[in-house]
Amino acid sequence: MADNLQDIIDSLIDHIDKAIAKGSVTNQQVAAVLDFLNERLKKADGDKYIRKDQPDYTNHLLQLFEGLEIGKFFPSMTTGTGAGIDNKGNAEVESMKVRSFMMIMELIINRLSSVESEFVFSESGTIDKVEEIEANTYLLTIRKRWDFDFTAFALHDVVYGSINTLLSDGSFFTSWFRVLSVDVSANQLTVVTYPDDEVPAGKNFAPANGMNICRRGNAVNEDRQSCWYISSYEGCIMYLEGVTKPILEESNYYLSLGKPKHLELFNGLPINYKHPYLFARGAIIQDLIRIDFQGNPIYEIVDLGIWEPRGIYIRGYSEEQNKYIQHQIWYKSCCWRCVSDAATVGLPPRWNNTQWVCIVGDSNFKLEITSTKGRFFRFGQEYTQLGFILTHGDMDISVDASQVEWTRESDLLEEDLLWNIEHAENANTVDITPLDMPTNWYEAKKVVFRCKISIRDGEDLKSFSTEFKINNKL
Repeated sequence: MADNLQDIIDSLIDHIDKAIAKGSVTNQQVAAVLDFLNERLKKADGDKYIRKDQPDYTNHLLQLFEGLEIGKFFPSMTTGTGAGIDNKGNAEVESMKVRSFMMIMELIINRLSSVESEFVFSESGTIDKVEEIEANTYLLTIRKRWDFDFTAFALHDVVYGSINTLLSDGSFFTSWFRVLSVDVSANQLTVVTYPDDEVPAGKNFAPANGMNICRRGNAVNEDRQSCWYISSYEGCIMYLEGVTKPILEESNYYLSLGKPKHLELFNGLPINYKHPYLFARGAIIQDLIRIDFQGNPIYEIVDLGIWEPRGIYIRGYSEEQNKYIQHQIWYKSCCWRCVSDAATVGLPPRWNNTQWVCIVGDSNFKLEITSTKGRFFRFGQEYTQLGFILTHGDMDISVDASQVEWTRESDLLEEDLLWNIEHAENANTVDITPLDMPTNWYEAKKVVFRCKISIRDGEDLKSFSTEFKINNKL
């Protein structure tokens, strides 16, 4: 059409030139020719241009060198409107639906992100096509994400996948199956689904188009029997090992960070299943700081053996060990723990030393009266000296006595009172002679001397009392 039109135009121009040269053409004739050409050009070039006054299209490449704006475009991540693409290819739109997949070199998103359901770290893929070969056996075509993307699933893999039903109730179903064969070049898997009684929910479903699938374990290959995942509805990070089938056993749980599972090995333990815990088969830890529910540090007991006069003992944070510790030592057959930030060097643990507390051993107080000549005397030969020993466990703390009182007890109350008054000034010892015996000593043949002492425990007094009997052997 364009070539014929060009021939006509060339012929008309030649005719007009000749007519003008002869002077035989009028203005009306020239105007008529131009009007003819205008109408023919409208019809001939009408499909070459995109209209601005009505909807139009083109079957050819449309190049927009300065960009594209749709609607009332205003660029802004928070208040923007419309859509636009600049001359560098930067696009800004309101929303986008991608029906197949999206390839992105770098994804920059809001600092706040959220993961629903499970995020599994294992071999995975998306089913593009499902063909039922026979009952419960299917040929799955796995979607290629790029040209040289081949499936990573292997023989005997235990695989599961979930798909949303897109119903208003938000329901979904899960399919469990085992890989029977792998065609890597075709990106296809032959699988068999597990029976209902071998899956966690008690009901299994067939795989479906668009289902995301991932490996949970492997029925044979031990190197492919582990995986780990993050679950929002389980509230934990879980690492599984030794998985050979869909229903897990307690031995498959190797690590859990979050809400604990109700495992039998936790029975009897003071576990709050609403609180997060760390459960692991093993741990290599350099610094472990324990605290109670109020945030106070829990001290690790460090036993240093026999107390050393030059030893340094603390209850606090050890820069050397990088943890809170409480020193424990042994002194006088008792176990002591330091209860101060730093015990005084050279000052041994004692009952009234506030820097130490006795944990193990005989921590009771015991008061005994001593006699230089025993407790049996012949009449008229009652000469001895009485004293006392106060012990705390195996330690002699007699020097700590702040008050000492000696009294005599016999059947003669008036004589006893007089003796008590005369010996009120005696302290650690009292000398006994025949004159200290009651007047009925020969007939009574026994008399009791009592010792009562007090020691100061802070602002309080501890009192102890014991007696000593003297017998007459005649």
